[in-house]
Amino acid sequence: MKTKFYYLLIMIGTALSLSSCLNDDPWDDFSTVKPVIELPYSSHSVSITSKNGQNVTFELIVNYTIADWRNQNDEIVVGLGIDESLIGKNLLLPASAYSLPETMTIVGQTQLTTTNLTVNVTGLAAGKYTLPIVIKSVPAGYTMSGNFNYVLFTVNVQ
Repeated sequence: MKTKFYYLLIMIGTALSLSSCLNDDPWDDFSTVKPVIELPYSSHSVSITSKNGQNVTFELIVNYTIADWRNQNDEIVVGLGIDESLIGKNLLLPASAYSLPETMTIVGQTQLTTTNLTVNVTGLAAGKYTLPIVIKSVPAGYTMSGNFNYVLFTVNVQ
């Protein structure tokens, strides 16, 4: 019986002492963190196969991270470009096969913008072609993602 009493006393003492942790100040101050602009593709690549000369379409998405996008009223203009060093062993998709916008704009009160990127495979020989899209510029007050700043769109032409 004494053992149960001591056990109960220790449990109550532990429970009372743990409640003091609730009064701690937070270690991180997120109020100074800039929103991050990114291309939100978890694998950094999207592949589509084109058979019999059919054109293919990719959805290009640009978004940003912020606590509450409903408080964002600014237009965010994001510069896009091509980085040929990312294609690896594949062929670079010729510029004549697609039309990539130089910029995409995330309008106020939204968190992302999308556009369809159609690839015209007419005249392309069979093979794997890659279009390596990167974020080239972001406005002042925003940060370009170090991890999600590129996406590889790959077309397997058969």
